[in-house]
Amino acid sequence: MGNNISTLRPPRTAVDKRARVREASRSGSAFIPVAKSNIFAQAAQHQGKTAGNANPEVFFDIGMSLQQRAELTGNHGDLQWSIAAFRRAVELTPENCAGKPARLDGLGQALLEYYKCSGSLDHLQSAISCFTRVLELTPDNCFEKPAYLSNLGLSLYDRYKCLDTLEDLNTAISAHRRAAELESDGHHTKSYNLDNLSLFLQARFIRTGESSDVEASISASLLAVDLTSNTDPNKPWFLNNLGGAFHSRFERFGRLEDIEAAISAYRRAIELVPDGKGIKSFFLSGLGNALSERFQRTGVLEDLEQATSALSHAAEFTLDNDSAKPSHLHNLGALLCLRFERMGELEILERAISAHRRAVELTPVGHANMFHKPFSGLGNALITLFQCTGELVDLEQGILALRHAIECAPCDHPDKVFDLGNLGTSLHLRYERTSDFEDLRQAISVHLRVVELTPDDHPLKPSKLMNLGSAFLDHFQRTGEPQRLEQAVFCHRRCIELVPDGHPDKALCFGSLGQSLLRRYAHAGKLVDLEESIFLHRSAARLAPDGNSRIPTHLDQLSRALEARHILTREFEDLEQAIFACRRAVELTPNGHANKAMCFDRLGTMLLERFQRTGDPEDMEGSVSSCRHAVELMPDGHIHKPSLWAHLGDSLSGRFLQTERFGDLESAIGAFRRALEISPDDSVQRSEWLNCLCVCSLEMILSAYSRIISILPELVWLGHDIRRRFAESAKLGELINAAVATAITMGKLRHAVEWLEAGRALIWSQVLSLRTPLDKLESSHPNLAKPFQKVQRQLQQSTLASFTPESHMFEGVTGITLNAGADRHRQHVIEYEKILKEIRGCPGFEDFLRPKRLEALTPSLPLLSGHVVFINVSLTRCDALVLDSGGDVALVPLPDLSLERAVELRRLWTTYLNECRVRARGLGSLDALEGQFNTLHPVLGCMWLCIVLPVLQALSLTNTKDGRLPHITWCPTGPLTQLPLHAAGIYDEPHGPRIFYYVVSSYTPSLSALLRGLGRDELKCPHPTPAALVITQPDTPEHCSLPGTVYEGTRLQQILSTSGIESKVLNHKDATVDAVRTAIDHYSWVHFACHGSQNAEDAAQSAFALYDGPLTLADLMGTASDNAELAFLSACQTALGDEKVPEESAHLAAGMLAVGFKGVVATMWSIMDADAPIVVEKFYTELLALRSAGVLGEGETGAAYALHEATKVLREKVGESKFMRWVPFVHFGA
Repeated sequence: MGNNISTLRPPRTAVDKRARVREASRSGSAFIPVAKSNIFAQAAQHQGKTAGNANPEVFFDIGMSLQQRAELTGNHGDLQWSIAAFRRAVELTPENCAGKPARLDGLGQALLEYYKCSGSLDHLQSAISCFTRVLELTPDNCFEKPAYLSNLGLSLYDRYKCLDTLEDLNTAISAHRRAAELESDGHHTKSYNLDNLSLFLQARFIRTGESSDVEASISASLLAVDLTSNTDPNKPWFLNNLGGAFHSRFERFGRLEDIEAAISAYRRAIELVPDGKGIKSFFLSGLGNALSERFQRTGVLEDLEQATSALSHAAEFTLDNDSAKPSHLHNLGALLCLRFERMGELEILERAISAHRRAVELTPVGHANMFHKPFSGLGNALITLFQCTGELVDLEQGILALRHAIECAPCDHPDKVFDLGNLGTSLHLRYERTSDFEDLRQAISVHLRVVELTPDDHPLKPSKLMNLGSAFLDHFQRTGEPQRLEQAVFCHRRCIELVPDGHPDKALCFGSLGQSLLRRYAHAGKLVDLEESIFLHRSAARLAPDGNSRIPTHLDQLSRALEARHILTREFEDLEQAIFACRRAVELTPNGHANKAMCFDRLGTMLLERFQRTGDPEDMEGSVSSCRHAVELMPDGHIHKPSLWAHLGDSLSGRFLQTERFGDLESAIGAFRRALEISPDDSVQRSEWLNCLCVCSLEMILSAYSRIISILPELVWLGHDIRRRFAESAKLGELINAAVATAITMGKLRHAVEWLEAGRALIWSQVLSLRTPLDKLESSHPNLAKPFQKVQRQLQQSTLASFTPESHMFEGVTGITLNAGADRHRQHVIEYEKILKEIRGCPGFEDFLRPKRLEALTPSLPLLSGHVVFINVSLTRCDALVLDSGGDVALVPLPDLSLERAVELRRLWTTYLNECRVRARGLGSLDALEGQFNTLHPVLGCMWLCIVLPVLQALSLTNTKDGRLPHITWCPTGPLTQLPLHAAGIYDEPHGPRIFYYVVSSYTPSLSALLRGLGRDELKCPHPTPAALVITQPDTPEHCSLPGTVYEGTRLQQILSTSGIESKVLNHKDATVDAVRTAIDHYSWVHFACHGSQNAEDAAQSAFALYDGPLTLADLMGTASDNAELAFLSACQTALGDEKVPEESAHLAAGMLAVGFKGVVATMWSIMDADAPIVVEKFYTELLALRSAGVLGEGETGAAYALHEATKVLREKVGESKFMRWVPFVHFGA
């Protein structure tokens, strides 16, 4: 509810001219029948067809006639021809002619009318130019000067509303002030000019907050009213605007005398309108709004009653079949909602809802300007009911009503933006209740639109920004995107800037910014944010009027900020004040209110904290009691219910430690378990609550871990961009390792393997799930398979993307950025998850795309070559789990290995690599660093003694035998992922043990990655005839030259040709990103001889350096490779992962496996340009020999054994001590 203000334009000089034209029309003189097609020809004909005798007055009259007809018919064409006629009249009029100002004025008015019809700013600018020129030509003593000033002022005000240029508003005010000064008090247009002057001053007051403007506005309105007789039909409107001016000053300063004066003006306006006049309801509405404002200021119920009476009387002036009746009922319902918010009486809210429902019933279907209003009011009332009762059905009905209101409202209706804002708020509320991320996404989208549509000088702009900021804040809480947090702070700070001191909403603005700053403190740890948050929350609680329904919220937020400072400083007074604020919030929140549960929860957590400081048992009892109340009051399904259960668990476990009552322990376990069961799958608090279960038995911990493992894909949510998913994955590594260690301790070895597998390469698993064959789903449920496949393909293009905001400005507002790419990606993920949920609801598809149990993987295990060895490193124990081709799992404890030792080994190794500067192929000779290599001996020796030797001994593989060496595929975790286990050994002794004496080593990022290709039909043949794509880059722009790649490619072609294998070479300029991406799908073997790089900031941007740019992991994931078998990556850093996310194997080798290759040869660091041809020649020669000999099994590519022989040749050639030259070559996969 706001001020009712109307604008009245005074009579203009051109209007008098139109009257003369109409009189001429009636008398038959000086009137020309106008045809738009030949207006100028007819004018000339009338004047004797001689251009020299052309009379500008004729063109002026023609312009007037056409303008009049345009007003009557709405024909814009008439208005355009009118402008043309006026222009001709002006052109024909000499500068010193007395009629020049009037003709310029006529042209200006026609241009202004066209602007109003078309919105063409050029026409408005031209009108202003005309009016300005008119004033230059008109002396102050001219009786028409005030009208000309008024025309300029009104047009400038129109431009101000369009461009928000304060100078235009200032000039408009000056023009109207001068017009009023030039007119005598008895002039019939002076009251109009004064009234418009008052309106413009009010606008500037709202824009700048300058108090002198609202004072001057009131003075002008008072004079306009005094100069107008009570019999003048415009007097009620002047009184209405006077009430609006007083109303504005009240909103600025909160002076009761102003709102009382506003009420008086509204009442006088009503008195001057005879009963039965339709406009009376308009003035009654203004009166009701003013009375409601006074009620909000004073809390006097009589004002609310009188406001209700005013709106009720407004309804009485109309019959039920009158189209205005629904509007009056709508206003009445809104007022009753206000009364409910103040008094908390549910019966009042029910009456409000009834009024809105009745308004809906009485509104004729299809009434364009009214049909939406009753639905809007009903929707808002139902949402208020939801906020009170927490009944989700009320919120759902409220959202439906608001959507219907928006659909029914005309596109240009001013109420539409407010209905959109309310819809955004309701969607946000539903997100808070259900945690459905789509609701939050839509809420932000709607609020952005509302902010865009709401002018900066609109009094509701702060509330729109506040709603947007709150949605951004929850978006940050859900996604962790710092950009959203900064946007929330910006929006809320902007609210404070826009709301003047003394405004009743100032407290709410303080509270919102305080909440955002508290979140930013929790995120970034800046004390200045925390201190400002406390100050703002104190101010909000102090500024809110007594009895205001938002006071409990301000107190709750104040308690949170004080608690944060207490945790930081351990200042006991902060804790005491926080508890006091919590108690007051509980006391002031009405029973039955949805927020009551959260208030009890806060009090319970604060009392628990004080108990931990003081040991007072009363605080402990109060904590348990408050937390129980919170859980009981919070409805099931609420997004905060899991947290409330967890807080109850905290209190109960604390009381157990004090009293040692076993019942409290059991209840605490039950509370934590319930929190885990009902929390959203992507909740970041799950691991925290799992840690709370450490008080449980091992069986309970195992059960809890099982639950966490089952929803790992949801924890690393596909809707985040790739950087965020890598960050989330990094947080889970220790949790997974701890879970595996717990399963091993309890002898659940198969569980341990399954969990280790589930926690490995989560990002790659997500990517690969988007390429899962849907044959079974297609045959059973084609209606689900088709849309699922469509959204899979959409996500394949974005799942490895890092989204960057397109701009740093939204609709001219600095600080709000847009990210359409991220929004589209999240929308696709939401659709993907929706369909996936439907699929899992179908019989037989309950585990569709869930982490696989070991039994599901066993059909492919017989195709394995040798053993797969998983190495788990955790804080409590380190072990190897050995999986054989029969599906059996054996445990090999590693007692000499610890997490601390593993981290130290990685540190030493990476230090050596950095000192050697092994980051790009061909940078120089590694032989110059030979003296440093002896320092590697302890690292390689430790790997042998602590890791490799225990495994080989357990498998009885430590005796050297003639014939084919056994094969081990290593799957290390944590720090071990960056260590060369394939080179472990005792190198201080000339004939000491080395791993390559006993086994052939390979690696895999996960068991699934290893087994994925074994069951594909096109690879069932043990050695299908391949075709090879060879990419060589001897001189890549902006990289050092690699001349050895040319020889490498030429020699490889010769070897392949000798064996009858088709090959294609893309060399230098031919090896572009597009060319490689297009060709790679057509070849089962691919060989890259080029630069490669690991991107430490964004692992998905690790890339091969091609002629025209990088071919990244993200690019490769958009490449489908149905017949891929083997990739040789003769480039640096193609198997170097990111130590921040070791479990993800975020390197090019793993990417090639994910693309579909069975086996990949890669390098852990840079290689010498001269070494690559040696390894390549021996590798392919040996590989082709193995394939020809028929010694390879169905699941083997032969790459592991071929590389073993190739590195042996290089090692013998350069010397075993040259570790940096032969160690980097590794094999991944089959």
